[in-house]
Amino acid sequence: MEWMELSARERRGLGKGSCRKLRSRNEVPAILYGGDGSPLPLAVSRSELKKVMERGGGENAILRLSIQHDGEELVKTAMIKDVQIHPVRGEYLHVDFLRISLEKPIRVKVPISLRGEAPGVKVTGGILDQALREVEVECLPAAIPASLVADISSLQIGDSIHVSDLESVEGVKILESPEIVVASVVPPEREEEVVAPEVTPAEPEVVSKKEPREEREKE
Repeated sequence: MEWMELSARERRGLGKGSCRKLRSRNEVPAILYGGDGSPLPLAVSRSELKKVMERGGGENAILRLSIQHDGEELVKTAMIKDVQIHPVRGEYLHVDFLRISLEKPIRVKVPISLRGEAPGVKVTGGILDQALREVEVECLPAAIPASLVADISSLQIGDSIHVSDLESVEGVKILESPEIVVASVVPPEREEEVVAPEVTPAEPEVVSKKEPREEREKE
């Protein structure tokens, strides 16, 4: 388990105006919640948060959060639960920290990684369809795996692997139904032949030429 360090300070001001001032000073408003403590509003350095995120801090990493609180330093164990990012500028707007205990199991989402090449794809031209990309697990924070492996090296066209086929990890309990399909190999799509509609030739129209009425009366 890799620990990541991040410093924070308690913030007094709340509301949109206070948050805008923090962001103008290159700080990001945050909140620490969960566990046995009360929610604690925080502010973190935008550049320091960016470094943590670039190192994978948003992917179930364990943080040692050093908080300046009433002139003292509090050290809390936490995880990043949610990060709000500006849709245009890409700046961090807000971050949620979840307070955790290393001695208590937690529930997290873990990605699924596929291993091997499916012969149904490589040899017979099938298409690999991954229907499930992450699963919820329960374990101690120190036991959170980077991913759970699904071996697809034996899949032929029409075959599937399920949650029950994921490789087990000691101390990690998968909470999803074992019957859920993780990935399958389906036949390639065939292009439908476009059949031109039959065109029935139109019958020629017969036009009869009528003599003028005056000429018929003379005869």
